[in-house]
Amino acid sequence: MDAFGGEGLADHGFDPDETVWVRGVDYVAGWREARDAGAALVEALAAAGIDVTNLKAQAHARPDGSGEVTLKLPTATARRTTELLGAALRCGRAS
Repeated sequence: MDAFGGEGLADHGFDPDETVWVRGVDYVAGWREARDAGAALVEALAAAGIDVTNLKAQAHARPDGSGEVTLKLPTATARRTTELLGAALRCGRAS
């Protein structure tokens, strides 16, 4: 069992044999940045009242080593998030 409660990297959609590794590219730093950004996003959505129970923010490292977050969420959660963002934009324009 790994630190995430799973059986290893395969649980996170990562297959090192299907990856081209470039010497000198710091993939770990990009992945860590993406992991932290995804966690912060989930925390912010939860603080805004969004149900994050079935939301998944998965960290990845891009070929250049930069981070990337893939967000998977139920349709209802996407709609509620869109409503909140729209309300925030309208509020910001009104002031």
